[in-house]
Amino acid sequence: MARDRVSGKENRMLVLGITNNDLAGACVVRDGEIVAAVSEERFSRVKDHKTWPARAIDYVLREAGAELSEVDRVAYGWCAGLDAEKHLLLYVDRIAEEALRNPQALPHVRKRVSDEIRNDKEKRGEFDAFVEQHGLRGKAVYIDHHESHGLSAFLCSPFDEALVVTCDGRGDFQSLTVTRCTAEGEEVLQRETSVDSLGYFYGRITKLLGFKPNRHEGKITGLASRGNPEKLLPLMRKMIDIDEDGRVRAFCGDYYQPSYDGYSDVLLAEIAECDPADVAAAAQQHVENILTAVVARHIESVPSGHICLAGGVFANVKLNQRIADTKGVQNIYVLPPMGDGGLPLQAAVVAEYRESGRRPRVPSMALGPDATISEGRLEEVLKDYPELRYRRFSEGLRDAVVDALEQDRVIGLFRGRMEFGPRALGHRSVIYGTHDPAMNDWLNKRLNRTEFMPFAPITAEELAADCYVGWRPDQPSARFMTITYDCHEEFARTSPAVVHVDNTARPQIVRSEDDAFLYDLLLAWHRRSGQAALVNTSFNKHEEPIVGSHRDALDPLQDEVIDLLLIDDAYLVWKERGASAA
Repeated sequence: MARDRVSGKENRMLVLGITNNDLAGACVVRDGEIVAAVSEERFSRVKDHKTWPARAIDYVLREAGAELSEVDRVAYGWCAGLDAEKHLLLYVDRIAEEALRNPQALPHVRKRVSDEIRNDKEKRGEFDAFVEQHGLRGKAVYIDHHESHGLSAFLCSPFDEALVVTCDGRGDFQSLTVTRCTAEGEEVLQRETSVDSLGYFYGRITKLLGFKPNRHEGKITGLASRGNPEKLLPLMRKMIDIDEDGRVRAFCGDYYQPSYDGYSDVLLAEIAECDPADVAAAAQQHVENILTAVVARHIESVPSGHICLAGGVFANVKLNQRIADTKGVQNIYVLPPMGDGGLPLQAAVVAEYRESGRRPRVPSMALGPDATISEGRLEEVLKDYPELRYRRFSEGLRDAVVDALEQDRVIGLFRGRMEFGPRALGHRSVIYGTHDPAMNDWLNKRLNRTEFMPFAPITAEELAADCYVGWRPDQPSARFMTITYDCHEEFARTSPAVVHVDNTARPQIVRSEDDAFLYDLLLAWHRRSGQAALVNTSFNKHEEPIVGSHRDALDPLQDEVIDLLLIDDAYLVWKERGASAA
């Protein structure tokens, strides 16, 4: 049992984290342990559902065995409000700078501040109403948005000190922070306004190339490897750049606005003349250059060379590799639910730490609903799927799965607790062999996806060093698919389906202590096939959330999106008119 950092008294605490802005969700932290976390989309089946997370709240409280009245704190990481000490002088200086340098930008600056106030008002009001309705006013804790991102990344990391960088579109009037974190406290080294936003910059490129901003940025990251960044770097610098003092500075006007909307005819005409791959490559290179320069400027303040990253921009796995390779950086931890969908966990962890000093220390992301089902209940569900058959295994399951993989079956995994965050980590994944590079076309078509990235590999820890250049067992990011590595030649030859055109891969490294069945399966597959990985892609169709219920998992089998379904390491399910299970 932990003790309060100030009084030294034993301090039990139950914290509920909530977000209802962007991807809604909830999390419960009890006495420093993350008990449960889930996004509302997994219940509602609406991708990135921006709503009140009623079912998510019910679920996490049920997992904690608690009623809402028993909660000690309700943490909210959106719209903590304008803090004079943190934000006022930052904006006064920034506005004065624009008045002298670029006065035509002032209306854009004013609109950014106005939009931020207006856009958050409704969602903050919804949270406040919930607090009032349930008598929780004295228990509500409002955590600065970027502190939610950054401090939670440090608290969940294995490090005792770290340089913590946050970067996103915007939140509480900021888009980037750099903080030195230790057990003794935090020192903010740099803040940037939401006008000077690399998140908005990258999102605007996403929209200019025909995709949805704040959702499809990963497509731009993949496309970037197919272009020449040098051609259009001058164009990117017209939008946003880093100055001689290491400050990120946007140039509001024809080429940039701090919003996902508003594109001048000048910009549209210029982009229309460019190869989309070159645009993506330049944007990717530009963000990498800016953020590695920010890190290089501050990393010496942390003797260990440890760095933690959070915020939506750090969903960019290629960027994270560049930061890891920056001189002075020794190890990197990217918070697995790095974006705003992770705010329930982030705010709850910070609220708990502020009062008790407890840290979760590299928690598992298996925090959602469990796949466990009784045989009787499975038979009841399968009555609605007359073509589906199943077999229950008491032994031999691993070999049956390897046999199916050897026969080129596409296998859905619905096992254990559902992952929290954007990455499927072998619990709600689709797996396949890595030998066929053409699968990037045909499996994406099955899943109704349009992707430029290859599928990601999942590899047993014992095999990882021979696959990924520079990988070490003490690197936590590779356990959560949040960073890319260059690939060794032999791995690229034997597993071409998971190696990108730039010879990188985004692996999940599985340890035996984290997932014994999957670890053994990966080793057995390597012995059988010579492939040191399996394909691991999230179990969902394009623009749908990752599967949440047993029916969500059975429907793709019925529709022949997958060939075989593994449920909770106990059952294999198949469609009768296809090939049956071994």
